Formats: sequence, C-alpha cells, structure tokens
Amino acid sequence: MLVVDDDAPSLEIVARMLESKGHRVTLALSAERARAVLAALPFDAVLLDHVLPGATGTQCLREFRALTKAPLYIMSGYTDPEFQRDALLLGASGFLPKPLDFAALGALLEALPG
Repeated sequence: MLVVDDDAPSLEIVARMLESKGHRVTLALSAERARAVLAALPFDAVLLDHVLPGATGTQCLREFRALTKAPLYIMSGYTDPEFQRDALLLGASGFLPKPLDFAALGALLEALPG
C-alpha cells in the first residue's frame, strides 16, 4: 500500500492501522515523492490525500493512473458530491472522507483482489 498525505502524524496513524491488518506500507509526504515511488514499485492500492504540497490529489490522478494499475482512493475532508464525482471521473477508484473511518477503510481493503 502507498499512503500519500502531507500530515506526518496522520500518515503514521494510517500506516499503523494498515500494518496491523498485515499490509506492507510505503509512505509519501508529497505528490512528487509519490510519483517517484509509483514509478519504481508496484502497489496493491494507493490512498491519496487531496490537499498536498505542490499539487492536489485530484490533479495527480491521471498521471498516477498511468503509473499504476492499483486502485487509487482519494482521502479528503471535502465531501461535496460534485467533488467526489469529479475525482471518480479523473480516475479515482473511490473516495474516503476524512477524518478516516477505520472500519470503512478496513472493509475497503478486505474487498481488494488478492
């Protein structure tokens, strides 16, 4: 799993939760770092915060989609239905509202193939 978020404490909390469920986790604090990691390594899924330094998660979706076949999930406090629709149209596989509901995240991860 690749988790991209510019908030280091949030990133660590999500990483611990994922690791407790048996996932190997790679962390990125920026879209630029995520881009480099996606170009180098395969992932089962990507959790991508919307607000990042340099670019938003939705701005990165098309490029990230070209780098990986893994599902890309946008995480955001913006829960407007139009924003969510736009994220899906740009290539997101789904949307996770922030603050994250760890039960919902766990269910999403269990539904992943493999």
